Amino acid sequence: MKEKVRIAIIGIGNMGREHFRILEAGQVANAELRAVCDLRPEYLEWARERAAISCYSSLEELWQNKAEMDAVIVATPHYVHPEISIAALEQGLHVMCEKPVGVYTKAVRRLNALAQNSKAAFGIMYNQRTIPLYQKLRDLVQGGELGALKRINWMITDWYRPQSYYDSGSWRA
Repeated sequence: MKEKVRIAIIGIGNMGREHFRILEAGQVANAELRAVCDLRPEYLEWARERAAISCYSSLEELWQNKAEMDAVIVATPHYVHPEISIAALEQGLHVMCEKPVGVYTKAVRRLNALAQNSKAAFGIMYNQRTIPLYQKLRDLVQGGELGALKRINWMITDWYRPQSYYDSGSWRA
């Protein structure tokens, strides 16, 4: 049997907590939640109350204890996704980054270049990728049926988000 991948979650707010619950419930085969990292003491306390794992209040502290993990999930606000993913790859850790991978093209390109040359795996969580409509569009683009695309704008117009959604986090668009 393959060893379990030991995972740390960086950022245990909205999405980080969902990853926490899934990993802690054993819903990911061959994966084990080993640590969390967050700047907010109350979030670390939330994690301590639910699992016997290591809790770190800074990335520096997490990196000092990297021997207890194989991979990280980056679930922080969007603006720091590239910076944290780069740091984790430089530590030799595998990275799964929540979407979007970043906000600024230059930072994302730097991350992509590092990831391509890294021995560690890097992936991005695209939660819509299994929807048949999006799979069909991907097939059309990759198959060349739409020609050479220069630019695409796609608006999802049937999602209603009240103001309270945007007020729930400073990082929300």
